Amino acid sequence: MTEHGAALVLSGDRAERGWVRVETLAREAADRHGAAVAVAARLVGADRTWSLAGRMRVPAASTIKTAILVAFYREVDAAHLRLDDERMLDPAVKTPGSGVLAFLRDGLALTLADLAALMIAVSDNTASNLLLDAVGLDCVRATIADLGLRDTALNRRFLGRAPDPGTPDNLTSAADLAALLAAIAEGTAASTQSCASMRETLALQQDRDRLARHLPPALPFGGKSGSLPGLAHDSGLIGTPAGPLALAVLTRGFADRYVADETIGQIALALVEAAGT
Repeated sequence: MTEHGAALVLSGDRAERGWVRVETLAREAADRHGAAVAVAARLVGADRTWSLAGRMRVPAASTIKTAILVAFYREVDAAHLRLDDERMLDPAVKTPGSGVLAFLRDGLALTLADLAALMIAVSDNTASNLLLDAVGLDCVRATIADLGLRDTALNRRFLGRAPDPGTPDNLTSAADLAALLAAIAEGTAASTQSCASMRETLALQQDRDRLARHLPPALPFGGKSGSLPGLAHDSGLIGTPAGPLALAVLTRGFADRYVADETIGQIALALVEAAGT
């Protein structure tokens, strides 16, 4: 794998055009908008990878919630937690930002499976913190280390805003997110059954404005996006005839969120082409 795609083994002119298009989009983002774009992708089962600034480490925003999902299902596999275990919605844990639980009644009982679904589908920060409390910060960190995600660090709970100056941020890279998603697609991130459940949960993602915005309806998609001021990320699994495509696109510095979303969508479409679809 190369940071600039020069050593890629591509299948035909169409695949080469797809990757050249990714490089062009990243260059235009820098030249026209002063933005940095990092891309990493893996065609699962085909031993084909793509990377452009894939190791660029940036604040993860909500994309790191996929790592919490994996750690949760590993705890279910180990019988330390159960999908139907319940947690009460306490006012002290209600967190602003994305999601719906902050607006619901105190004392509401939710299963851990409910919390996982809300964490992914609508990026609910309250659900994410409740699930993180159930799993444990150290457990998530151990999962990150075990999966070899060297650029990823979960340093704090979710705030619903940018952290205060001097507060450690949650970090990741496009390469780590693509590897994490590939492990889910391969069935190696946790048990085979749990990986299948995680893929179903990722398919609940409601944010379709980035990676999924230009995909043909016939291509299944599931993933996790993330946003903070100046940051627009997306990561996911795209079902292609050539196999699952694990893809992460992280951007920093776009002044216009719509331009960031459109760039991410165009990159996804170009990588589907690069995969030979």
